[in-house]
Amino acid sequence: MFCPECGQSLEVEGEQAVASAPLVGSGEPLPIPENIAAAIAYVSPIPAIVFLYLEPFRRNGFVRFHAFQHIVLWCVGMAFAIAAYLLWMLLQLIPIMRVLVFPFAGLIALAWFFLWLLLVVKAYHHEIFKLPYIGDLAEEWSHA
Repeated sequence: MFCPECGQSLEVEGEQAVASAPLVGSGEPLPIPENIAAAIAYVSPIPAIVFLYLEPFRRNGFVRFHAFQHIVLWCVGMAFAIAAYLLWMLLQLIPIMRVLVFPFAGLIALAWFFLWLLLVVKAYHHEIFKLPYIGDLAEEWSHA
């Protein structure tokens, strides 16, 4: 039996080995625990990018997944923020809608904060929480 990803033999001393999960770390010791590094990757895009290029972290699939997921989520969030700003500017032209725009923007910001908090907590507890579409893309990129 061979691993479908790397081609390495899965046989260990005459026994069949079970293929490990695809996002398991490399086994290399990291300067900080991998759950802390994954949570730090959600602080801003800068640590996430650094973790993708720093040698001990870039070989760890768990940290890479969370770094990629945060970078993609941040890009999607910026695109939505620009679109929401343009929509907000348009709705300001309608007098009745001016009253509704501010609470709606506050609810969006609150939802964004709770999504960020959920991702940080899941990363801290060694869980891979895949967001729809974004998580699949991050998982695909973290294996490359």
